Amino acid sequence: MSNFSKLDAVLSSLPDDIEKSGVSATSLLQQKAIDVRNNRVNWQSYKQSQMISNEDFNFITMFDNTTLEKRAQILQTHGHQCAKTFVSLMGHIAKDQTVQYILTMIDDMLQEDKTRVEIFGDYARKQHESVWTPFLSMLSRSDGFIVNQVREAGR
Repeated sequence: MSNFSKLDAVLSSLPDDIEKSGVSATSLLQQKAIDVRNNRVNWQSYKQSQMISNEDFNFITMFDNTTLEKRAQILQTHGHQCAKTFVSLMGHIAKDQTVQYILTMIDDMLQEDKTRVEIFGDYARKQHESVWTPFLSMLSRSDGFIVNQVREAGR
């Protein structure tokens, strides 16, 4: 099944009268993102099970537990580590709930400042790979929210 077919299947599963009921698809996705943000990830358990490195653990816990202002400072000084950590997490973690959280963090980061997409571009150039490589594999997942978050990252 192609990625577009999966997206069509997700969209077709929404009620036909979704706009008439006062609930838009956008607000449903926004509510899902709020729910995802509220289900914090226990990064320590991923570190203890050696699913993530100490370096990734240190970055993600610092980045995840801070204010917008501090996050902007972190990205100014640790942009390369940010991209490296997110790419690593996307490649090593399979649990849908955690992947949703990771992608929502990326989306939030980009929504705060669209120019931050260059953090991923710079990292990809240094790795001699496409910026889209880590995201493309996410399009084949069965979770509609994950597919939508990846699609949004590409805008």
